[in-house]
Amino acid sequence: MPGAQVLSLGDYRSGRRFAALLRDNSDLLAALHATLTALGRRGDNIDLARWDEILLGLLNANLGEATVRGFLRLTEVWPRDRSAVDLLATGEAARHVGREAGSRSAQVLLATIPKLLPRLPASVDLMIVSAALRQLAEVAPESVVLAIGRLEQLLASADAEDFAVWVSGGLRACGSSAARRRAYFGLDDALSKRLFALGRSGGDFTRLERRLSLTMQALWNSKSRFRKLVAADALPLQRRASLAAGLIGLPETFPGFEGTHADTIYLAAAAHAGAHLSHSGIRFPVGQLKPLQIALVSLIEDARVETLALNDKPGLRRLWLPFHTAEPSSQTTAAGLMTRLARALIDPAYDEGDAWVGKGRALFSAATERWSDPAISREIGGLLGNDLGQMRLQFNARSYVVEPVYRDDNLALWDFGDQPDAPSEEIELPVDSVRIERRDQPDGQQRADEAARSDNLRARGTVVTPPEGLPVATYPEWDYAAGIERPDWTTILEADAPVDRGGGGALPAETVEMKRITALAREASIGRRIRHRGQHDGDTLDIDAAIAWNIERRAGLVPEPRVYQRDAPGPRDLAIVLLLDLSQSTADRDRQGQSVLAIEREAARIVASAVHDAGDAIAVHGFNSDGRERVRYVRIKDFDEPVDGIVRARLAGLSSSHSTRLGPALRHAGRALALRRAFRRVLVVLTDGEPSDIDVQDPLYLAEDARRVVSQLRRRGVDTFAFGMGEGPFHQLDRIFGVRRALRVPRIAALPARIMQLYGELKK
Repeated sequence: MPGAQVLSLGDYRSGRRFAALLRDNSDLLAALHATLTALGRRGDNIDLARWDEILLGLLNANLGEATVRGFLRLTEVWPRDRSAVDLLATGEAARHVGREAGSRSAQVLLATIPKLLPRLPASVDLMIVSAALRQLAEVAPESVVLAIGRLEQLLASADAEDFAVWVSGGLRACGSSAARRRAYFGLDDALSKRLFALGRSGGDFTRLERRLSLTMQALWNSKSRFRKLVAADALPLQRRASLAAGLIGLPETFPGFEGTHADTIYLAAAAHAGAHLSHSGIRFPVGQLKPLQIALVSLIEDARVETLALNDKPGLRRLWLPFHTAEPSSQTTAAGLMTRLARALIDPAYDEGDAWVGKGRALFSAATERWSDPAISREIGGLLGNDLGQMRLQFNARSYVVEPVYRDDNLALWDFGDQPDAPSEEIELPVDSVRIERRDQPDGQQRADEAARSDNLRARGTVVTPPEGLPVATYPEWDYAAGIERPDWTTILEADAPVDRGGGGALPAETVEMKRITALAREASIGRRIRHRGQHDGDTLDIDAAIAWNIERRAGLVPEPRVYQRDAPGPRDLAIVLLLDLSQSTADRDRQGQSVLAIEREAARIVASAVHDAGDAIAVHGFNSDGRERVRYVRIKDFDEPVDGIVRARLAGLSSSHSTRLGPALRHAGRALALRRAFRRVLVVLTDGEPSDIDVQDPLYLAEDARRVVSQLRRRGVDTFAFGMGEGPFHQLDRIFGVRRALRVPRIAALPARIMQLYGELKK
């Protein structure tokens, strides 16, 4: 072609060296000549000196002939519309990855990049992906090939930054475990699938949680608590809402619903859950009911609570009705008839010719006067179940799914308690809920298997909280190195503190410290100041009163000289959360042989008693952690509880264990304070050291997350303080809380002085 040039090994600096290195490999030398010829014919503007340095680097790194051929082939097929700088960057990344993770990784990268270029339109995108792979090769070389193999799949619905976040998230989550890293980057791990699908933005649940809370407040005049149902091994994708212990569980996404449709399905699901919380007052005992009868009673109960809700809020029909899409059909199945019955009970205009559906509608209408009684659901469901049984219609409990999609799994309606007289049978509401299986025990009793996943714990007649706590919330976590906040990265397991049965609730003697702190708390009234206007005397002039006085005087009247104003303290209005560090390090003892936990317990008892006696609201909570998915949060005293023998017994029953993931505990305590109406809200952390956890190696990672949380809480009006308990150095407390708000309490004797400092800061 005109203007083309033919390049040879002698045209650039390292030609002779290549010839020497490849003199025994004529095939590779011929491939190199062919690549140079192709470059010359295309007339690419490429830095040949840099190109040959990269090729020499691949040769000198002993990455094998296949790797060198891969780079030559990549050079020949490199698109004309992409900068040659990107080609050189790719070759450098392959050399680095190959050196750290082996030649196979470099070869896979060079072969994969051409497929990815359309999805990496800018040079910076390619640089981000290359940097993430280099980081992965340095930390987890065994997983590089797995990650590269998923690159095309991820970039089909995400971008380069999403991939980088996925990589860094996996390295954070898996730590030093090579087996966990292989599962994560091979997409055999639930967390990996979730992050892989959600990218950086989080799911629909994260985006809509605040809106749902406000909607529930408007509909039901209650502050509903939501939790996200995450994927599990047995349930790869949660597709239904779920109720447990007053919590509304929602999946992070509803498959098939996007954009405004996603908003609608979440609102419909939340409204339906609210109808249950408002109108489903009892749980039905399972007894000897068959799975078909359970499903039918649940269906009638769904219709009953929705009907009651529609009586007060008829606009909900526009929200729920579009999801009822069942139509009359000549094919008769139990599940199909039930779906049609669900529509018939909410849609008066639905024309259904089936006799069984018509009977269900007639029975429900005939019970109009008793709609407020949940017993009608059991009665009508039982009658319809008997009819379906006589019709010999097959019902497969394994494949049955509650319809329509916005309705919850209905497990909260049932009491699956031990029932010795019930036949041994399997009761399932699978696919979208949890498998509950009854088995005979050696003593002839029967029990329900514990749910393998915390997301499937269900409330019974009384809520039984597992020892490690019930998952109640997920929170983000700040990764200072990546500069991102990872959504739903930590899980709070909440439980009541255990009670010490050894007399820990006995009334203690009033100590000198307790008397001093009680006096301080009573004197330091924290509340909104009240301005008194129109006074005979005061601190400043009341401008409005002075103007009125002058007008009256000029009018010839004799006004009363009430032209001053003064500010006076108003009623006490303070809410405090004392958050106790219960990590294993609090078991360490000082020179007097007293453990840090003992100092924390005594400090919490004294402060809680003093603040409560002074008339302020105080709650005492504790926390420790065993990885990001198990941040245990215990409630020792809530705001409305007195400091009585039970609270003292709970304090005495505290023990030291596990680690100190401070950020999630601060977020959860901050949420508790946000729900408390008070002029001044204060969070005080009693701790013995620095944040740490088993799955974090970087000493700054958790400290920076906690520092960010403290900053966020202060912007929301929550004052945060830390009491460093014991004689530790507390290197990070000043950085996390600020020098003036990180106070040392080496012994209980120093506590009154620190309380004085705290109140002094609050008065500023």
